[in-house]
Amino acid sequence: MFGKNIKKIRSVHGLSQQQFAEIFDMKRATVGAYEEQRSNPKMETVIKIANHFSIDMEDLMTKELTVNNLLRFNETITTSPTSQAKDVTTGISLVSSEDVKPFLTAIQTKTELKLANIIIPNLSPEDKTAFMVNDLYMSEGTPSFRPNDIVIAEKTSSEYYPTLNGDLVMVATKSQLLFRQAVYTDHSLILTAKLTGTPTLQISVNELTALWKVVHVFHYSIPTDNDLEKRISALESKIANLNSTK
Repeated sequence: MFGKNIKKIRSVHGLSQQQFAEIFDMKRATVGAYEEQRSNPKMETVIKIANHFSIDMEDLMTKELTVNNLLRFNETITTSPTSQAKDVTTGISLVSSEDVKPFLTAIQTKTELKLANIIIPNLSPEDKTAFMVNDLYMSEGTPSFRPNDIVIAEKTSSEYYPTLNGDLVMVATKSQLLFRQAVYTDHSLILTAKLTGTPTLQISVNELTALWKVVHVFHYSIPTDNDLEKRISALESKIANLNSTK
């Protein structure tokens, strides 16, 4: 229903395909392809559109929206005493790869940055931020993380830092946003990546502008434990060599 719905959204808000495309940094032809169902949107695009027009993401994708939905009328209000309004859930701000620089700036200047939101049932958004993985530094070992995976992390205070002992964290400095495993030692964080050959980083806690502890993980694709497969293969090879020696 996505293509039909964005066409109706344009109609209700009096937007041409070009105007709609410019709002979300897309090409006009891309909007046309969505409306004609010749192309499927990226999840990041769906999130941005749903957030911009205050529409439930699932409704945008799976239901034919009415004019009342788009004008934000509350269709659940009726004369029936037993009817109840639909619960409204606050979303969790999502920091995509394009948002990293303005996000770091907003932390330093203590200004509010408008980000796309994701809504996850039964998960409170309080003190949480969602981050999209955009590199391969944590792509080896178990668990492994690849681009487009999403991690949800809770904001922590400096009192939490001394307890770090291999925890998965998102670390913000003035110039970097890092997804690493962290160990605290001597007023510094030792940040380790899982990608072979990546140097370990040591950052003084005074350089940190914020730190979040990862509490939930959502994989873009089904993860495979290649590291375990390698270890099993190596073990089988050693057993075969021992047998041949005997």
